[in-house]
Amino acid sequence: MGHLSIIIVNTGTRELTCQCLKSIYANPPHCECEVIVVDNASIDGSCEAIETLYPKVHLIRSDRNLGFCGANNLGFQAAQGQHYMLLNNDTVVQPGALDRLLRELDEDASVGVVAPKLLYPDGSVQMSYGPMPSIFVSFCSFFDIKAWVPGWLVSKIAASSLSRVVGKNAQSYLKWSSPVSPQTMKLGKHLLVSGACMLIRGRCFEQVGALDQNFFMYVDDADYCKRVYDAGWDIKYIAEAIIVHIKGGTVGQRYRWTSAPAYYSVFYFLEKHRGWIVARAAKAIALCSLIVRWTKKAVAKSHAAHEEWKLLRQVAAWPVKSAVVGQSQSMRLEAGSGHAAD
Repeated sequence: MGHLSIIIVNTGTRELTCQCLKSIYANPPHCECEVIVVDNASIDGSCEAIETLYPKVHLIRSDRNLGFCGANNLGFQAAQGQHYMLLNNDTVVQPGALDRLLRELDEDASVGVVAPKLLYPDGSVQMSYGPMPSIFVSFCSFFDIKAWVPGWLVSKIAASSLSRVVGKNAQSYLKWSSPVSPQTMKLGKHLLVSGACMLIRGRCFEQVGALDQNFFMYVDDADYCKRVYDAGWDIKYIAEAIIVHIKGGTVGQRYRWTSAPAYYSVFYFLEKHRGWIVARAAKAIALCSLIVRWTKKAVAKSHAAHEEWKLLRQVAAWPVKSAVVGQSQSMRLEAGSGHAAD
């Protein structure tokens, strides 16, 4: 097993980061390992706590919020390892997980990225891989289709022969509702692994490069997986490696579809990899979903209607100059607003 560099980004979430670090040092790999924490201008005492409790950590202080990708890229620049792990700070490493992931890189030279099974804190299985962004995926996400379909019906479809005829993207969702969770496997090129924990082979990183900083937060994992596939590498999901993920711990569960940068990231991915027509079609779907949300709240005379209208106008303004990169300076992350990713 080669020397491992673990890169963690902290943005004003001291307790989560310290919990993550505690789990790493309690369950370290059987190889040389360095832990790098990049702090995004936190003012909650995060840096002081890390320096006091975990003096071995290589702490990098940024004087401004660089976003997830920008901060991770700082970590890449400092890393000395043979392989690189991107690990969300709202994760808890379980015994043997790091060794199991590293072993896969040793055993299969075709694999460029490996990722673990993610669990919620209550032990239930979290969706650890899923479909690349597309028109279908955008529609399901923006309109929150999952919330409209009863869980029992999804589970019934997943366990039936119908799951074979609904298309690849829908199948990847249904697998996580099946009584039997997905097993270790190489993924098809239409699938991505969650950026909550992603182990990247050093030679793969040298070929693919760093994260695209046009993604301030979210969808960066889809972009990186797409680039890994395009470079000729495989991606593998390892069901035996377990990481607990407090999904949404860093910015709160609601951040994804209540913040313009999250939408911008989807549009940017689609424009980059599918073309401007697909990106603008996704934007139209997003606007329709936001109009529905705003109308419901306006009719109910909810105070939240004003915020929905503001978000609708921001999404409608895309593309704007430095729409995503500029968020690090022009928009404030809701760090610590909820502790229950991604």
